Amino acid sequence: MFTKLIALLVVIAASLGVGAYFGIRNSGDKPPPIVVTGLDEAIVMNTNGGLLEVSTVASTEVFTKETEHALPVFNIHLGTTYSAIRAKATYRYHVALAPEWKFMRNDNTFIVIAPPVKPSLPVAIDLATLQAQANGTWSLLTGNTQITALQKTITATLATKANLPQYIALQRETARKTVAEFVQKWVLSQEKWKGGSYTVRVFFADEPIGQIQANGLFPVPLK
Repeated sequence: MFTKLIALLVVIAASLGVGAYFGIRNSGDKPPPIVVTGLDEAIVMNTNGGLLEVSTVASTEVFTKETEHALPVFNIHLGTTYSAIRAKATYRYHVALAPEWKFMRNDNTFIVIAPPVKPSLPVAIDLATLQAQANGTWSLLTGNTQITALQKTITATLATKANLPQYIALQRETARKTVAEFVQKWVLSQEKWKGGSYTVRVFFADEPIGQIQANGLFPVPLK
């Protein structure tokens, strides 16, 4: 039993990348000992691969730009053009489904460490809600040019925002619920678990080890 447990942990760590979880600071560090209690079995869930959309975040985004106008030779300030664009954006997030997705069962609880959630790019913009305006002394002459230049930055700006920690955190619980429902449906479709009552607990591979420890799973003595 002990030998099987060690082999199981090696497979899980290799397939899910959980070694990075456990306080390994760089490739030269030795991983700390891992203690898993009450583990019954490792589960392999076969999938068709692809991406599983797990969450969406709707937000009204505002993009602004200021352009100073001056005569450089005489250093005379001629005014500023202020341009702004407002539009509704929908951020969509997904996790990648490997052909074989491994997770664990502890009694009636299925424990899943899912891949990190990633944004689906480009971020969708509702063009019907797009509003643009320009103000300033020279806006009648320069406003349209500045707005056009600002529009060209929107895609890259939204992609950057989609990867921000606060956006990832904002959607995380919804994503966790989606993955749990996905696994729950698969579990209940298996003959040996049909009709049972099971709990699915989901963690993402980019979550800190402290949170997993706080939930009573994978207690790891960090040394």
